[in-house]
Amino acid sequence: MGAGIAQVAALNGFTVMLLDQDRETVNSAMERIRGHINRMAEKGKITEAERDEANARLHPAEKPEDLGDCDLVIEAIIESLEAKTAMFKTLLPHLRKEAIIASNTSSLSISAIGDAIGCPERVVGMHFFNPAPLMPLVEVISGKRSDPKLVDRVVLIAEAWGKTVARANDTPGFIVNRVARPFYLEAWRIFEDGYAGVDQIDEAMRSLGGFRMGPFELTDLIGQDVNVATTESVWKQLGEPSRLKPSATQQKLVKERHLGRKTGHGAYIHDGEDPRPAIEPESRELKLSERMQDAVERLNEGATDQIGSPLEKYIFARILIAVINEAAWAMSEGVADQANIDTAMRKGVNYPKGPFAWADEIGLGICGELLDALNDTVDDGRFLAPDLLRSKV
Repeated sequence: MGAGIAQVAALNGFTVMLLDQDRETVNSAMERIRGHINRMAEKGKITEAERDEANARLHPAEKPEDLGDCDLVIEAIIESLEAKTAMFKTLLPHLRKEAIIASNTSSLSISAIGDAIGCPERVVGMHFFNPAPLMPLVEVISGKRSDPKLVDRVVLIAEAWGKTVARANDTPGFIVNRVARPFYLEAWRIFEDGYAGVDQIDEAMRSLGGFRMGPFELTDLIGQDVNVATTESVWKQLGEPSRLKPSATQQKLVKERHLGRKTGHGAYIHDGEDPRPAIEPESRELKLSERMQDAVERLNEGATDQIGSPLEKYIFARILIAVINEAAWAMSEGVADQANIDTAMRKGVNYPKGPFAWADEIGLGICGELLDALNDTVDDGRFLAPDLLRSKV
């Protein structure tokens, strides 16, 4: 990730110093970045002059003192509050007092990092998505005491690097890693309910929703362990709301080291042939009340022009409405506004539409009706809508 961020900065006119506690890591990163830049020139994506200029902007740093002239320092080390704060404390004595300190954390509190190193006004979140040179989104996160002028400057820098910015306040998971959770979790719950297999659920989300990958395909690609860790982190930090409770079945996969593509076995078996389901549900017939069936049909009429079976429509409606509901909860809790949430979900995880854009097309009344109908079928209240959404239905 650090190498990818450095590549983006160098290609867009910024002089870059790369520092790591291991000098060989820096050397390897420099070689890798220059290899990528050279291939871009070979393919005609940049000119030879642009290649040479970008390569010339990359410099290895041997010690913290070498960063003394930097205006912006971005860390991209392991996801540990202790590790990040210890690293920043080592750097701080050697940085300019005006230097902006940015963390690429995907889940840790920007405010906590700022408080721990004693200069919260200078600390901003700058969450890139992997791979950084290709993914268009950067979440820019304001800590509770971040200087608004510095946050604005980071936004301008990210935009100068050709990135789309979504602004967020400092809450667990920020936008993407919070709002995306139900896409995975409701899929696991439908599987655990016995209504459909992993391949059926994935197919419904691709065919009716237009998603590039279904939730099980995607978690196998990400890594079941990585996905579970993010879910558990966000769930715990938000006070363990029932709608974000981790899936026991997914946790079991992780415990058994069935982590997805990287181990050859996850929700699917990956053995060189076409992936095939590695787990099967305890089959149960889907029976919908007249109220539920009507709400599902009405959501599908508003959300998609594709034709699906009753089961596919139910799968799509249940997962999509859970995502819309989480977006509404995030907005009601001040994470970000509608525009930034929609931008983050489209650009960060390639959703065909933002959740609020989908809700507007469906109709808020229909969204509320489906949430009420679903909530009547569960005993944990996880489909309860926030006042922000309910006040409009």
